[in-house]
Amino acid sequence: MSKKKVALKRSSEETTINKKIKKKYNTLMRNVRNTLSTTRSALLNKLLNPGKDINFECGYPDVIDIADYKLLYKRHGTANRVVKLLPQESWIMNPTITETENEEETTFETEWKKLENEKILFAYLQRIDILSGIGEFGVLLLGINDGKELREPVEGIDLNTGEKTGEVSHKLLYLKPFDRSVVEITKKNADITSPRYGMPEEYSILLEGSGVNSTKTLVVNWTRLIHIADDRETSEIYGIPRMQSVYNRLLDIRKILGGSGEMFWKGGFPGLSFETQPEPGDTPIDTESLKDQMEDYMNGLQRYLATEGISVKSLAPQVADPKSHVETNMRNIAISKGIPYRIFLGTEESKLASTQDTKTWNKRLKARQEKYITPYVIRPFIDRLIAFGILPEAEYIVTWPDLNAPSDEDIATVAEKQTNAMSKYVAASVDNLMSPFEYFTMILKFSDEEAKAVEKGALNWIGLEDVEEEEDENNDNSSNDDDDSSNDDD
Repeated sequence: MSKKKVALKRSSEETTINKKIKKKYNTLMRNVRNTLSTTRSALLNKLLNPGKDINFECGYPDVIDIADYKLLYKRHGTANRVVKLLPQESWIMNPTITETENEEETTFETEWKKLENEKILFAYLQRIDILSGIGEFGVLLLGINDGKELREPVEGIDLNTGEKTGEVSHKLLYLKPFDRSVVEITKKNADITSPRYGMPEEYSILLEGSGVNSTKTLVVNWTRLIHIADDRETSEIYGIPRMQSVYNRLLDIRKILGGSGEMFWKGGFPGLSFETQPEPGDTPIDTESLKDQMEDYMNGLQRYLATEGISVKSLAPQVADPKSHVETNMRNIAISKGIPYRIFLGTEESKLASTQDTKTWNKRLKARQEKYITPYVIRPFIDRLIAFGILPEAEYIVTWPDLNAPSDEDIATVAEKQTNAMSKYVAASVDNLMSPFEYFTMILKFSDEEAKAVEKGALNWIGLEDVEEEEDENNDNSSNDDDDSSNDDD
């Protein structure tokens, strides 16, 4: 009896489990059918009504690869401007690399200046800053005289941490920058416990060969390269290409300018309409002769048409001004990239930019210099040179020039205004109301030291400084005499 109950219980449990499995299976299949139905529906709608797809309708690619970026960079001036503007403006003045703030030059500073002059280092750093923005990253190859192949690591660097180890002494032979279109990452660090986890270990670079129009592929170890990636977000390896957010607008400008050129080419010669008379009679139209005359008229020096039985009318040309359409796209690009519009247009237009725009732009450049170029371009480069023994080991300082420093013209303008203000101060006898010291510090915003220096120079110029010094000495002597008399009384 107990065996029968156990069997019935087991059968009941199996039935329950089977029901659950069947229920899950039915739910899964229903979801699969819904997904397939939705996918088929979306595909069918896209094929039957592609106008709902903005990218398809406007001719924008859904996926942009590095070949697209490189082609647009080489052939489209606005795209070239988008890639180059930030690096060119950021490197408009080179930084100063020093070890200390003392005037005496250290060994590190001497070796850096010598190397910078020989290899024009800042020019190469600017070039790789530009090239790295075409795609997701760029690399700067350091040619070292260690006698090893490029696929082998350079001695002096810990391959696990990337820090300097030991004492080596190499020489820098050359620098070569490469953009993303010729570089592939072929191997990454897979050790999750390593500080360099996920970072590239090996690259494949396509470079020019020794023959004419020849190329060759080299495998290069990461220690011989400086990896540069601008505008990083979630990745430490890949940045966002500078053209990506404005790629559609660049294509629009290209279409507008190309269509404008074709429109002008065709509209420059409006065309002719050949119309038969209302009652042509039996006069036949010699189409071959008319065609020959038109070719002579359009392509040769013949300036007349001889026709019989037909009239010739000029067609009105249809030429539209593309300026507003181009400007709309250009403004959209400038807004998307966070660049003042007049500065984006170029040097001549940027002279008209407002003072506020210029200050805001300079703040952005300064932030880029200090938060990107210094820690992600200059320091990795110099640290690698130190690790290779090319530069002596030192704690160095990277100092960028002040972008808002007044120009000679600005200084002259301020000096003129201050001089006019001081002449009016003297002519109006305002010194009876406010002392020169107060006027200099409160109105002209001089420091206390500057105001005292101006007062002292003025007194010296008119010969009153010696008088004041004598009065001060007399006052000191009289105070001393008073002290002596008081001592005698005691």
